[in-house]
Amino acid sequence: MHHKMEEQHDLAKWLAGEMTKSELEAFEKSADFETYNKIKELSSQLEVPDFDTQEMYQNIIARKKKKKVIRLQDLWYMKIAAILVLVFGITFLVRPYVPTTEYASVGEKNTFLLPDDSEIALNSDSKINYKKWNWENERSLKLEGEAFFKVAKGEKFTVNTNLGEVTVVGTQFNIKARNKNFEVECYEGKVKVVFNKKTVFLTKGQNIVVQNNTKIEAIPLTDLQPAWLGNEIKFNNNSLADVIEELERQYNITIENTKDSSESFTGTLPLKNLDTALQIISKTFHLKYEKATNERIILTEE
Repeated sequence: MHHKMEEQHDLAKWLAGEMTKSELEAFEKSADFETYNKIKELSSQLEVPDFDTQEMYQNIIARKKKKKVIRLQDLWYMKIAAILVLVFGITFLVRPYVPTTEYASVGEKNTFLLPDDSEIALNSDSKINYKKWNWENERSLKLEGEAFFKVAKGEKFTVNTNLGEVTVVGTQFNIKARNKNFEVECYEGKVKVVFNKKTVFLTKGQNIVVQNNTKIEAIPLTDLQPAWLGNEIKFNNNSLADVIEELERQYNITIENTKDSSESFTGTLPLKNLDTALQIISKTFHLKYEKATNERIILTEE
């Protein structure tokens, strides 16, 4: 108990900046210093009202009409209580305002609803950030990866990616933004696509594929939903590296390949049959594949 009181007294002195140089050096070497420092850093980053503990305590003393004057520096427990209330109280206040993040890990999918009841399906290895608490005022999302959106009728928002942005009103569309590949497919309504200082409007059944900031030929839309929701992966003139990366993402596997290829692949691969997908890729890029394990595939020259 005595040791605990000493630790708390040290913490109070440190918070108040009253430690001598030798005391500070010893305190910084203590096992709990890193934890205390993180709490202090967190509290310093938060905007809080001025909090004068000296004045607060003197007001308490005055109200109680105590004759004996007690130095606040001696009341280490009050300082600790004050800083804990300050830090953890503000943490509880701030928590609801932290942006919401939705993930779909490798080999998984994730479907969720926005506050306006718009539905979003996230493809494997993708995430979306948005401010749930401020949705009515800030209708924007940040997408990394690929997602399908079914926007509630009459609702509007903007999806930002590192390759371009899409603005929508009550529509259904798919966005893929990976590496330098940016693809948007419109399945219902109308979407506005902005990329590389260009603006394109897509209506139902239209799509756009941008690679290295340049629009390229795309496979026309024939279905009512994205290929990945129908257990296929669609490629538009993609490199062998892109194809391997997508297979790894969807099947949660590792593919080793040493061959560079100038050829590209346009078409679809199955999402539920790895052997068939590997056979198609092998023929297209003139490779052989070998399963070292169920999770590790080796590609070699034919």
